[in-house]
Amino acid sequence: MSQTQGEPIRGAAGKQSFRFPELEARTEARPRFCRRCGSAGRGRHRRMRRPVVDLKVKEIAVVQYQCCHCGASVTVLPPGIQEGCQHSERTKLLSVVLWGLGLSYGDGERVMKGLGVPLSDGGVLLKVRAMGAEARRRHKKLAARMKSPVLGADETQVKLSGNGVTLGFLTNPETGEIVGMEMLASREGEALARWLREAAQRFGAKALVTDELESYKPAAEAAGLEHQLCLAHWRKAVSRRLKKIEGYAKEKELIKDALKALDRPAQRALRWLHAHFTKAPPPRKGERQSPAYAIRMLTLDCLENTSGIPLGCQRHPRGTGIV
Repeated sequence: MSQTQGEPIRGAAGKQSFRFPELEARTEARPRFCRRCGSAGRGRHRRMRRPVVDLKVKEIAVVQYQCCHCGASVTVLPPGIQEGCQHSERTKLLSVVLWGLGLSYGDGERVMKGLGVPLSDGGVLLKVRAMGAEARRRHKKLAARMKSPVLGADETQVKLSGNGVTLGFLTNPETGEIVGMEMLASREGEALARWLREAAQRFGAKALVTDELESYKPAAEAAGLEHQLCLAHWRKAVSRRLKKIEGYAKEKELIKDALKALDRPAQRALRWLHAHFTKAPPPRKGERQSPAYAIRMLTLDCLENTSGIPLGCQRHPRGTGIV
């Protein structure tokens, strides 16, 4: 069922687990085919030990195999390190994480050396650039095969090398998977609209799901996208507004229960509450709004932002989407 602008939808952003790659000291893996001639016959040529730069493993065992037909050899390394590189994948990721937490390249070098993992400031710079390039390649490949009529968008303020920057995230609302990330010049105006416009073209999206940040609505309109509000964010926003209202405990619980159920009785309860507080006067100039007027406006927002959701909708098996 289609939804109108400003209406909430379940699930805009998801979380992905973060894990440091492990480095094995040895491996029993062996190549199946020869890269040169394609034959399957390969014999073990020799085994060697090689020093590595890692937090836990100081030396790994590598095995060299030789083709029985053409004599070509190949070296097999344990998981967690790349061929021709002394630093493990765990070491590389740790240096990038330190930089992402706000340390300069020089400070990152000093921390790494303090942990017993020698890595120069230039090495930290190269690792940051390499991982950024790999992330861009991965997201471009994912975007090339993923087409979605709806995209989730979110942004956060972080510090990189001591400087505050805005990172924008794109997610697949059906799975919660992050499908894109970009450093934004601004959270508002043309910069935000350009990012959303390019994302819509890349993924073939027609609608955008976001939190309640006001700058998303005009940016989505400028990008030619239908704007929908994430229901999870909307519920959190309502909870924050309810905490600021004094008294009316039963009415507050009724609003919370209605937003959980989203069925016909819930809609009737919201309409009844709004009608009950319709006569609550707005604040005059210089006055604060009364609790009754706050509930009046909150129930109005709830009715407007849930009117397009199918009645009786249930949570998607993966926790996102409307089914």
